[in-house]
Amino acid sequence: MTSIMSDVIAGRIELLEPLARGASGSLWRAVDRRYGAVCAAKVMRQRDGADVLRFVREQSVGTAQDLGRHPHLLPPYTWVAEDDTIVLVMPLVHGGTLAEAVARQGALSPSLTAQLLRQLLDALAAMHASRWVHRDVKPANLLLDSTGEAHPHLLLADFGIALHETDVRLTETGFVHGTPGFMAPEALEGAALSFAQDVWAAAACAVEALAPSRPRERPAPHELAERAAQAMAGSPDPAASGLEHLLRAMLDADPQRRPGAAEAREAIPLLSSPASDWSLTAHGEMFEVPDRIGSGDGRREVPLEGPSALAGLAPGLHERLDALSAAHQGLSPAPQPSAASADTQDTQPSAASASSAAPVVPAVPGPTERFVHLPTRRAPQSHAPATASGGSPARQPVSPAPAAHSHPSPSPAAPPSERRSRSPHPAAAPAP
Repeated sequence: MTSIMSDVIAGRIELLEPLARGASGSLWRAVDRRYGAVCAAKVMRQRDGADVLRFVREQSVGTAQDLGRHPHLLPPYTWVAEDDTIVLVMPLVHGGTLAEAVARQGALSPSLTAQLLRQLLDALAAMHASRWVHRDVKPANLLLDSTGEAHPHLLLADFGIALHETDVRLTETGFVHGTPGFMAPEALEGAALSFAQDVWAAAACAVEALAPSRPRERPAPHELAERAAQAMAGSPDPAASGLEHLLRAMLDADPQRRPGAAEAREAIPLLSSPASDWSLTAHGEMFEVPDRIGSGDGRREVPLEGPSALAGLAPGLHERLDALSAAHQGLSPAPQPSAASADTQDTQPSAASASSAAPVVPAVPGPTERFVHLPTRRAPQSHAPATASGGSPARQPVSPAPAAHSHPSPSPAAPPSERRSRSPHPAAAPAP
């Protein structure tokens, strides 16, 4: 990995210690200086155009229909960039991965496997409802919160090769992307993208939990259903029979015959009994998820649901630009944003790089103020009324926007522009 010139990226993300390294980059325990809280920072390794787009795509999953707040999804909540270094920022999960847990504790009981599969299917159902396909569902991408011997909590992570159904694929012709052993048979043959491929991969993860493979062993796709049946044969676990039937359906060679993620999730009863009754390994021992990272410095951490509950220590870029524009027009600066709006506005790379600036409004217009404000002082050119264009996917129809008309002189009391409509605070009106 290219060495990093500073321990602080873009003035915001302070790298503390490395946690893991992989093909796409390295994972660090870090501090998000905007919130003064510990987070996880994924520093990308390669920097060609396709890899940059994949990192942007991974961050975009978190903002798609609020998927970042789903209890079983862990997309990045923001990203920062400095020179050629790009960092994805997400909450820090302390329990490691399902792959590591199975390697330490061995095969899991059918009841525990079923409950973990239910959580994974809940995450996939939310992604599929938003028309996203993960494409890399595997035990190494399933993180576990450090719940000890309490109810385990699974989170699906790593959205680097996820695709929306409307996206142009970033893969090369003749190549397939995913992990051998967790790719649906039709995906291996280069078939078109489908949600059924994620469902097949989720079932493969469950089989791996029931009957772990030896290192470098990769069972053929058609072997997985029988492998699961053999692992649960004669098991007194009450979930065994139903789980075997469900896995056979999810692993069907015909993707059209597989249940959807939401349908498969509903086939697994949600257990309300104490974890000691069902959260067991195949040998009857308690399944435990200890804290594998630790933190002895007493710092607060970004919650798993994201930083919206935290108060930002400094305003984001858009709030500062609003204040600068308001000061230039002799208006009062916009009030300090809530934590939720600050997090929403801070999803752009340039916003992250400026997050450490002091929230002091200069009295004299500076270069930034001139850059933002001068275009608003030019009289708009007269042109024919423009009709809103563009469209949404056929499965998500939206009402057409009203036609937009230019005006010779916008009123100082005009409402905020559509670009600022997500902010709960009034933006400064453009100068006449």
